[in-house]
Amino acid sequence: MAKIGLNNLWYSLLTEAQDGTPSYGGAKSFGKAISASASISNNSATLYADDALAESDTSFQSGTITLGVDDDREATFAEVLGHEISAEGEVTRNANDLAPWVGLGRIIVKMVNNVRLYKVEILYKVKFSEPSQDDNTKGESVEFSTPSIEGTIATLANGDWSDSKTFSSKEDAIAFIQATFASSTSTFRVVYDVNGGTGSVASATVNAGSPVTIASGSEITPPEGKQFDGWALSSTAEEATFEAGDSYTPIADTTFYAVYSLVT
Repeated sequence: MAKIGLNNLWYSLLTEAQDGTPSYGGAKSFGKAISASASISNNSATLYADDALAESDTSFQSGTITLGVDDDREATFAEVLGHEISAEGEVTRNANDLAPWVGLGRIIVKMVNNVRLYKVEILYKVKFSEPSQDDNTKGESVEFSTPSIEGTIATLANGDWSDSKTFSSKEDAIAFIQATFASSTSTFRVVYDVNGGTGSVASATVNAGSPVTIASGSEITPPEGKQFDGWALSSTAEEATFEAGDSYTPIADTTFYAVYSLVT
């Protein structure tokens, strides 16, 4: 098995009831993934009796995860750091802001026996901290500077802290993440991202368990030299998985991303 890629970072606001039961607010995209590095700390305790090792504990204690993303989106970073954001996109940071606990999911692309597989890694409870800011002026050549953010990994009340599962398709892997972080609300919002094109497509609100009819995309003007092919659940999808008029039943707030191909 060889890891050959990382994509689809997702997060979801976490609420824990008084009895410890967790609930999530629906999966949301964190942005395009560049890197994810997790460091785990384990308990380390030993008990000797009769001049021999009698007991040993090396169970999970806590951890940290550092994410590298393509852009520090104001709406996303404000939400996971507990900052206030206005309708106009202005972020106000206050020393008393408290970051919420969130669930975090990512997809690791693997190659096994020359077959591409998609492994989902779920962290049930993470709290992010304010990132440092490092900006540089442009020199003789362009150098990309991308943001990173670090979070603390903790356990749920029942001790669960992580889950993983491998799928043969990216769409199934995304669906697993969305199901894990499915909202308990009675309605879901469906929005359309033109993903590099121009124009806008009206969003929709549907009742939980009810299907939505996929929009036609006729309002979109594709990027120059490209044509609109349909929709996908990932902003980096190279092929459309939904066409106009298809029926889809969301299990969380859902974003459909426009997919384009070169005009031939």
